Amino acid sequence: MHGFWLAGHLGNFLTMTPRPAPHVIRWFLRTFGFGGITLPPWGVFILAERINETALVRHEQRHWLQYQMLGARRFYLHYLWYTIRYGYRNNPLEVEAREAEVSTA
Repeated sequence: MHGFWLAGHLGNFLTMTPRPAPHVIRWFLRTFGFGGITLPPWGVFILAERINETALVRHEQRHWLQYQMLGARRFYLHYLWYTIRYGYRNNPLEVEAREAEVSTA
């Protein structure tokens, strides 16, 4: 699983409670069609109208766990490199976060 197998075994050990997105972040999310964003080390931000969507919260919390495992610098570098190399949809960090959306662990 692209080196992130440990994430599946930690469950909800390292989670960040999502917060409603402030104005600038809300604009970004709506402009580019996202429901939420994880911005280490500041937190997880989700559009207010989607804050109760379990799958979206799990997705963003998985990104927070990835940050906890990699550190902020490595998280951003990996995310950027994987997006360039594989594209957004196939970025291994995004693939793992999508898998977490339906996780029962």
